[in-house]
Amino acid sequence: MMAVKRDPLLVIDIGGTTVKYGVWQAEQLTDKGKFMTPATWPELLAALTQLKVRQTSAITGVAISLPGSVDPMAGKISGTSAVSYLNNFPIKAVLTRALGVPVSIQNDANCAALAELWQGNAQGLDSAVFMIIGTGIGGAVVMNGQLMTGPQQFSGEFGYMVMNEQGATLSEIGSPVKMAARFTQLEHLATSVSAQTVFRAAQAGDPVAQTCVTEMTHWLSCGAFNLSVGLNPQRVLIGGGISARPGFVADLQDQVQQLMVAHHAPLTVDLQPCRFLNDANLIGAAAQFYAEHPASAALSANGNE
Repeated sequence: MMAVKRDPLLVIDIGGTTVKYGVWQAEQLTDKGKFMTPATWPELLAALTQLKVRQTSAITGVAISLPGSVDPMAGKISGTSAVSYLNNFPIKAVLTRALGVPVSIQNDANCAALAELWQGNAQGLDSAVFMIIGTGIGGAVVMNGQLMTGPQQFSGEFGYMVMNEQGATLSEIGSPVKMAARFTQLEHLATSVSAQTVFRAAQAGDPVAQTCVTEMTHWLSCGAFNLSVGLNPQRVLIGGGISARPGFVADLQDQVQQLMVAHHAPLTVDLQPCRFLNDANLIGAAAQFYAEHPASAALSANGNE
């Protein structure tokens, strides 16, 4: 049986808070790690260069997931993103020269969608909507089995949706990072806490933490409801670190279905976590790279990786 033998890639997910990385080879993600997102581009460039140097595998390419309106072919981000210094310069070309191997870039939520279409919980579906929950709320739309990007590479930027009379967006009131910032402010804490700390406090019975978690989940369910009735996908897939939290996706589905009943919408929502959870962006970055560089995926006649 013919099998695909793919060259090993360094895969990187640059987020607003954390840079995650790993090596994709033999159809597996290995050597995973992470570090805090540097404050400046020179610092990030130095960190990525050192990351490539430290790899023991024979890295033949670098696949990168990024926030914002990423144009993979132009090789840059337009508009705004969670890492502001990445905007509007030829990042793909700069990294290709600095790292000495081919580089691909793609929007982080689009990467999650590509991973799930390729090997995950969207395999075989004609339509799916992705909500990727992190520092902000990203997303992606698949229709007719294809990733929809839009003329300005902006499809799926669900975090910009205005959710209330005060003009707050979904990213502002549905992000776990912003939820933790609200808790820090309400409790008048001297130092910021993480979303995980707030979840633990809520489980321990802290009423302020419980309110913060409840409000965040409410707004995320409203966002998922709006996308479900607006696009009517076969499945809504939840990604980002919070998707791995036990019970979170099931609770979100319950709340979305309650909204369906309350608003007389005749839909049953199929809401699931991304199969690859917090690794989806990294695996999807590999999918993007192989699509751009098909020569990096050769057929092996004996079927062995």
